[in-house]
Amino acid sequence: MTRNRKPIGLEEALAELSQERASEDFTQRVLDGLGDRRPSELPGMSPRWVAMLATLAAIALALGYWTRPYLATEPTVPDESAKLLRQEYETLQSEVAALRTLAAQPPPVLYLGGDRQVDLVLDLGQGDFDPTKLDIRPAATGIRRVEPDGRIQ
Repeated sequence: MTRNRKPIGLEEALAELSQERASEDFTQRVLDGLGDRRPSELPGMSPRWVAMLATLAAIALALGYWTRPYLATEPTVPDESAKLLRQEYETLQSEVAALRTLAAQPPPVLYLGGDRQVDLVLDLGQGDFDPTKLDIRPAATGIRRVEPDGRIQ
């Protein structure tokens, strides 16, 4: 392998070391050592790390149980205030129920009269009727006819 750069200090020191040959049974000893390893050991984890992680997990679990009652409690309200709130809630519930029954009924209709050919009915549920406006005009008192071309007589 050819290198195009100059070796640094560590590489020079390693290059100066004499090369040793492994013994004949080196590979067999390494494989035997791996076979003797217990599967319960975590690779790369020392017992010190395992103990520290277990301690941290126990502390986190204890903190979770300790803070749980504080998070689950509801704010307290004095009894008198609670009674007033319940009464107001029940009043609002009854008003909503009354409004729902009104909404389910057909709109009010006012019968104005009529003859054999025409019945005059005023539907009070439609339109924006505002009695405070002054633009209300009385109906015509005489008979008027509308011609087919749109003229009023």
